Amino acid sequence: MADVPQSFLGLLVTVLYLLTGVSGETLSMFSRVGDDVSLPCNNVVYPDCSSTIWIYNRAGSTGTIQKVTLGKIKSDQTERANRLSLGSNCSLHVSDVRAEDVGLYTCRQFLTETGPQHGGDADVDLSVLTILSTTPVTDLKPNVNMTLRCSLLTDTGNRTCQSRFSLSWVPKTGTNAQVTQDSSCDITLSVTLQKKDNNRKWTCTLTGKGNVKISIDFTSTFSDIEEKTTDSDDVISTVPGSTASTARPALSTTSPSSSGIVFNTISLHSCIVDCMSGTAWGQSQMYYLGQHKAYTVCVYAV
Repeated sequence: MADVPQSFLGLLVTVLYLLTGVSGETLSMFSRVGDDVSLPCNNVVYPDCSSTIWIYNRAGSTGTIQKVTLGKIKSDQTERANRLSLGSNCSLHVSDVRAEDVGLYTCRQFLTETGPQHGGDADVDLSVLTILSTTPVTDLKPNVNMTLRCSLLTDTGNRTCQSRFSLSWVPKTGTNAQVTQDSSCDITLSVTLQKKDNNRKWTCTLTGKGNVKISIDFTSTFSDIEEKTTDSDDVISTVPGSTASTARPALSTTSPSSSGIVFNTISLHSCIVDCMSGTAWGQSQMYYLGQHKAYTVCVYAV
């Protein structure tokens, strides 16, 4: 038998390597709740994905669930199926990511529906970064203690990062924030809020090998800031030269006289009652002061 050139053997080995595929390391990917993420398939055979199968292993579970069969999204799980799609190079696109999406995703190739698996697995480990305020957002205001918990939900299910990853809070100058490391991927920030913390952004970051992989923000918006100095039924005249009054002016159901029109800012409830009873006329126009207090401008004839 004639000798086979070494260069030909090298080429043959390379071709077989590409055809059969080689199992590589698991790819780690991160997302925030509500974001979209695309999980790459690194062992694609047919670009139309007709050979591709995606399976999912839920965090903390030993069973697997098939999500994509030979290029088609399984429709037996309607709610989840609506958030899954195949992207370029047969990547699995997950929209509106949720905590239950955490787990190990595996892309496999089958040349025929009943044939054996072709090549190795392409594994993607999806972790989800979350932030939670244990203090009700409606209670946020100066001198209230706010506690924020930042957690990376992982395939292990116990908020434990791999050794090369860690969580941290971005320092805020001029605050009295205290940080507690509950575990490698579970970190808590506690701070007594001050007036200047209204609408302040608090940032938790995930770092790996010195690089920020992903971050998540929480904005402390105060819901109880007094911006009104008069009682809700008081009247504030907006006629130039007039002064604020604590009693309503005499109202008329007739058209405005030659003396003009008085615009009064009163509570929304009072204005609606007046307009419905016919003691106010014209177009009422609502506007807002603060975040939750609605007011309206009523037009009265004098």
